[in-house]
Amino acid sequence: MRVLPVLDLTSEQQQRLADLVEQVLTNCPGQTEFRYVSYIRGHLTVRSELGSVAGAFTASGGDAVHVRNLPQFDDVERSKILCMLLGEAIGTAVAYAEYNHSYITDIRPTTLSTEKSSGVELLSMHNDLAWASDNCRPRTLVLVPHIATGDVPKTLLAPARDVLDLLPEETKEVLRQPWFEARSGSALSWGHERVRRMELLIEADGQPPVLRLNFGTFTPAAHLSAEDAERAARAQEELSQAALKVGRQLGIAIQKGESVLIPNDHCMHGRDTIEPGTCERLLLRSYVLPDDVAALHGSSLVQLSS
Repeated sequence: MRVLPVLDLTSEQQQRLADLVEQVLTNCPGQTEFRYVSYIRGHLTVRSELGSVAGAFTASGGDAVHVRNLPQFDDVERSKILCMLLGEAIGTAVAYAEYNHSYITDIRPTTLSTEKSSGVELLSMHNDLAWASDNCRPRTLVLVPHIATGDVPKTLLAPARDVLDLLPEETKEVLRQPWFEARSGSALSWGHERVRRMELLIEADGQPPVLRLNFGTFTPAAHLSAEDAERAARAQEELSQAALKVGRQLGIAIQKGESVLIPNDHCMHGRDTIEPGTCERLLLRSYVLPDDVAALHGSSLVQLSS
């Protein structure tokens, strides 16, 4: 069975990254994410300092990249800076005005959050904010565990090309059609729900395929005939099942001192079930846009309505 790409930092690279984290924290005593990001962009040369990370991600071909031998910190602020540095090595870390208002999101079992990732049940395969436009959709997710002890659940990872290998051509042809409506906004600070009609599979020469899943966001379009609506629903279910099968095969139980860089358009992800009381897990997530896309906004606080 194939495995996803792995990047093991050398001890020298690990120490240099730890030094960068300390430099940011020392110069940003206010401990706000905006200050961290501003300092990283204004005073550090992250792309050259973390060239091995950028190179591994560029060469991944639509796979998630498993980065190991990272420095480990007891202080969550240092772990947050580490997550931001990895994001800035491969693009521009952003916050979403209508969604999380933050460059870092904490993912953990909690009753204080309404996010699906805050529970303990199976987190179904998805792409984050898959319904958003190319102008603002997060293209990369950086995941860094600050705490990972006990029976750590797998982060399920399903590259689109592996998922497509499991689907018959008839199903893929349905997924290529703009037969799906994405309904979004009910969980955001928008005044009303928005509907976009779109396809769930996009293929372009020389590029990894794009697949879209996002919990219950996508439904067969209202204009379809009963027959086509049934075909669309069946294709979506087959896509979901294939993604879960691949995700469980290639998933990684991310440990402290590791990270996973996920190309959001090209690799679906989820999380296996968590047995209450068997583990403690605090996962930090940063959203990253390509530099040229982020530049369109004039700020790294991005509007999802763009």
